[in-house]
Amino acid sequence: IMPTVSVIVPNYNHAPYLKQRIESILNQTYQDFELILLDDCSTDNSRDILLEYCNHPKVSHCVFNKQNSGSTFRQWDKGIELAKGEFIWIAESDDWAEKEFLETVINAFQRNPQ
Repeated sequence: IMPTVSVIVPNYNHAPYLKQRIESILNQTYQDFELILLDDCSTDNSRDILLEYCNHPKVSHCVFNKQNSGSTFRQWDKGIELAKGEFIWIAESDDWAEKEFLETVINAFQRNPQ
């Protein structure tokens, strides 16, 4: 079964924000999503934080680059290639979301499919 939404978190050195970001995604009221975690060779403790979530049932991919890509857009592309959802949410790693965010957005799409 394909998830409705693929949530991509492209991270680089955002360890201070990662837990809040990921928790704000996992705790969404709308739960038909996969979570794709990407790290672009962070030099802080981002990897340790991401590893805590890699085995979560919602996490479909947890990818650690072997060398820095030099571009957040390359990370977006990588996430989009891995995505299985009908919709894609690029959830920047230094942000967070209200728990009703996905529900609100998906309901709007369903009311206005065009």
